[in-house]
Amino acid sequence: MPDRPGILLLSCPDAEELAAGLATRWGGQVAVFPFSDLPSVDEMAEHCRRHGLDALLLVGDTLPLCPPPEYAPPLWRTPDGASLPLHDCTLPPLPSASALERHHAAHKRRSSLYAPPASDGSPAAGSAMPSPEQTFEAARLARHDCLHMAVARLLACQPPVPRTTLPQTLRLLVLGGGWTGLAAAQAAASCGLSVLLIEKNDVLGGAARFLPPELPCAAPWDEAVPLRLAERIQAVQTHPAIQVLRGVELASLTGQPGDFLATLTDGSRHACGGVLLATGWQPSNLPALLGLAGLPPVLTAGDFVRRLQEDRITGAHILFLTDTQTLEQQALARAPEAERPLLERRLRQLHAAHGVNSLGMLSLARAVAERSPAQRPASTLLFRQMTLSGVLERYYRKAQAHPALRLARGEALGIAADAEGVRLRFRQAGLGGRDGVAELKADLLVLPECMPPAGEEGMLPVTAGSRAAILPDCSRFDGYAASSFICFPYETRRTGIVAAGCAREPQSLESCAEDAQGAVLALLRDMRAVAQGLSPHPRSGDGDCPQFELSRCTRCNRCVEECPFGALEVDAEGLPRHFPARCRRCGVCFGACPERVVSLAGQNMRMGQDMMDAVSLPSSAACPRPLALVLACENDALPALREAQARWGAHPAVRIMGVRCLGSVNMQWLVDALTGRYDGVLLLGCADGADAQCHFGTGSALCRQRLHNLAETLLERGLDARRVRLEPTGRDAACALPDRLDLFLECLAALGPSPFVRD
Repeated sequence: MPDRPGILLLSCPDAEELAAGLATRWGGQVAVFPFSDLPSVDEMAEHCRRHGLDALLLVGDTLPLCPPPEYAPPLWRTPDGASLPLHDCTLPPLPSASALERHHAAHKRRSSLYAPPASDGSPAAGSAMPSPEQTFEAARLARHDCLHMAVARLLACQPPVPRTTLPQTLRLLVLGGGWTGLAAAQAAASCGLSVLLIEKNDVLGGAARFLPPELPCAAPWDEAVPLRLAERIQAVQTHPAIQVLRGVELASLTGQPGDFLATLTDGSRHACGGVLLATGWQPSNLPALLGLAGLPPVLTAGDFVRRLQEDRITGAHILFLTDTQTLEQQALARAPEAERPLLERRLRQLHAAHGVNSLGMLSLARAVAERSPAQRPASTLLFRQMTLSGVLERYYRKAQAHPALRLARGEALGIAADAEGVRLRFRQAGLGGRDGVAELKADLLVLPECMPPAGEEGMLPVTAGSRAAILPDCSRFDGYAASSFICFPYETRRTGIVAAGCAREPQSLESCAEDAQGAVLALLRDMRAVAQGLSPHPRSGDGDCPQFELSRCTRCNRCVEECPFGALEVDAEGLPRHFPARCRRCGVCFGACPERVVSLAGQNMRMGQDMMDAVSLPSSAACPRPLALVLACENDALPALREAQARWGAHPAVRIMGVRCLGSVNMQWLVDALTGRYDGVLLLGCADGADAQCHFGTGSALCRQRLHNLAETLLERGLDARRVRLEPTGRDAACALPDRLDLFLECLAALGPSPFVRD
């Protein structure tokens, strides 16, 4: 707890009233200083030194209150090297006339459901409508409560002490020696890192060795250019900062970011600070999946390239097919029930690779056409949709003009083969919507590649090791080590382990090289952050690590099971062991612990209780009933709430408390709120389920499960479970939030006041 915290009121028109309220509520615990604007770093440091302040709270009306980068909440480092807790609070403005009218209408709807008791305790006959002046006064009280809750948070907050984990080495382990792995090794070496690149095969290059020797991967994008794969391999093998090991795989990976220990299948051990997963994709037998096995003139694109490189293509006319929608439906209809899940998975992977296949098949068709001496179609590309990036439109237009290449738009309906070749029946797209069924004959039919990731479950290729090596998101993305949130493209829910290239999603060669550079930068960020004991993302720069009072631990290990990032493991004594370098500071372990063993400097049980109790007494005439507590996730829901407040002002019947994640909400907070000052609790956070967008992976889903378990406890205490509600709220939901709040308050009005509300 700070000994002398200071509150800076910045550009607040009612600064005198706020200061008087702080003096009445907190006495001499805080020092209040009105400022017309945010002072400079030197001015604030001098002000703290002169008044002996050891913590700061910036309070303002602007939305959002954005201190410059020199102020780094929650811990501000002054120019003289001291560190002070620094928090900010954006006060909701007072409602306008139109907002007061909306609040008045909402209260009118609720008045028919809930009548507050009379002063003698007997039920009231009716509910008098508050005047606009009373509603304005209630909103003013909500504005003051917002400030008091921020002060309570400041007083209960402890300065975080970063738990530094100095890395043993800045060496980067790159798994996979394909195109992405080679690009990653070069990018890492250019950043000053030493690189260990391992490849399970005896040669480098990966799937790039079986691609067309020329692809449109450089300006001006209208002609195919040589890949120069051999030159890239030579550059990697001769670079002094890159060590290449071939014919080995990763056997186990232990430790934490900055302090990994990788054991290879040859028995050697290597220390590394980060791991880059660039294992790429593996071939698949699409003809067999579509029921075309045994037809010699039907090949996948990968098999065709191998034959083309070996000069074993003898057909005069080759047909390339990019879309197989009808053939897929036919294969699913006749597939046995046991084989259908794998087929559906492969087809989803095929759809994900459509953009790569569009470019690859067009390049193959053009390569075959350019080898043809005759001025007649040597290759035909049949497509239903062509997916190419904007700049590659030039390559598509150039291919259209080639005399030996025919492009046709249609939908494949059936395939048959005989001694003369292959026949494809398709529905041809005509002008004016006049479609017709036609047939194409060719010597060879080439189908696209599914491009499944290497390693069917999308995990690190380990045979043994800690649970931290597993990438749990992969099961949600058909085996790809993809991100669960668009804000973090290299997210694998394992700090210090990132994926790039086709192990993350099907990509072209140019995209893989760019992806590798981004992944290297993400790893460099992770290693530098954990070396200082800070979280890399999404709470960037947060040094507040969970603290465990293991003397009271009951060994239930709920914190270990629910941790989204593998930062906790069970030790030999059955107690949770924390790995701070893996921790993202989400607070899920705090929300999971039923014995209050876990605490954080910036979020603990006392802080939550003090913030909930800092609001005005519910018996006050200016405080309308019902009164609701809103627990809002700081990532999306809280910014949306602040935007709604900026438009419509403070809601008179709502008190807002920000949390790190809905997964960090301890259920004891809800019980304390419902048995204290509030009639209901509304939780706003990221969506869960199939469209999960939680910044911490599983926080919202964990909170929903905990609420399901809490319902029985509430019933035992005589509380209706409908007093607690969880609603998914995105960053773009500001316009809908006022109506959501009013609907929840109407539900509380129908239930009546909480029987445990006390003054």
